[in-house]
Amino acid sequence: MRIRMMFLLAMIFTHATAFAQQDRVVIKLAQDPASLLKTYKFYIQEVEDQRLIPGSSLGKVIALGKETPIGLPGKLDKELFTYWSFAASKKDQTYLPLYISVKELSVQEKRVAPNKVTGEMKLSVKFRWYRNMQPVELTNYQTAVNYTRPERDFDYEKLIEQLLDQSLAHFQKWMTLNAGKNPALARNVQLVFKELVTNDPDTVFYSPKRPLIWDDFKVRNAKPGSRYAAAVFTSFGYEGRSYPKDDDLVVEIGLKTFMVKSMSWGRPESRTASTLRHEQIHFDITRLVVEKFKARLRNADLSIEDYDSEIQYQFLEAFREMNNDQEQYDGETGHGLNAGAQAAWDRKVADEIAAVYAVQ
Repeated sequence: MRIRMMFLLAMIFTHATAFAQQDRVVIKLAQDPASLLKTYKFYIQEVEDQRLIPGSSLGKVIALGKETPIGLPGKLDKELFTYWSFAASKKDQTYLPLYISVKELSVQEKRVAPNKVTGEMKLSVKFRWYRNMQPVELTNYQTAVNYTRPERDFDYEKLIEQLLDQSLAHFQKWMTLNAGKNPALARNVQLVFKELVTNDPDTVFYSPKRPLIWDDFKVRNAKPGSRYAAAVFTSFGYEGRSYPKDDDLVVEIGLKTFMVKSMSWGRPESRTASTLRHEQIHFDITRLVVEKFKARLRNADLSIEDYDSEIQYQFLEAFREMNNDQEQYDGETGHGLNAGAQAAWDRKVADEIAAVYAVQ
């Protein structure tokens, strides 16, 4: 966001607040209570002088009938840090640590006629902060003042202070308008999980209240070359979206746990209650892996800058885990033929599923 204000000032001052010192006009910024921000949620962490020629110099003005350098008592970054920190001091650890880069602060004057001087004062700053040691650009502010004055003492301090105050007021307004809306201001990632169900006649979405039935297995013939009685095709997936809320970036993960009817089969002669129970446990295992995926994400180091790639990585890891768990289940139960092992898995998985839904 860039704001540029141009206006003409005709100002006559009968007193001098800047003073000539060794052929140099020195600007002394006052810590005026009028500049204090009444409500704000940031503080000045650092001011950087990024002008082409850093230091204390601000330009040249007409003083005592001649062109004279004008500047601050000390280096610009320190002088402005002191001035802005007075207006927006650190009051709370939760405040945003604001870094201000000064791209330009200058004053240039010239005599255009006897007892007539024109001048221009410019200010250009950029605001940012660091999140996880990474710079986050926020907004810019740029303004300029053109004025005409008689060739006498002039209150440069008042005009510069007005520009400096306007820059902080601009940022305060920008932050107020963007709080809870702009991810650049988010401090943390907040994970939210939701179970998704869509209207697909070829899909059964997992529910503990809706166990599988044989009609869900649309293919009645075994897969060519297979010696097994039945097979269920289960899987899981996710959809993600994010949005800022208060000081957080909410990352909402919509989870789907499902079986595909047209890819699941059972031999007509093998459609028994025990075989169906074996296939149901496959579906339950997939559901439990979804819980493991959620746990992976809760324990992951999700950064606002790159949370998506971490989520994708953890999804792939969970998918591998699902395949391993399914193979372990079939291996230990002999694909359901080992009654003792099958009963042990039934109890184990039933307890874990009950625990999942007991806390939801």
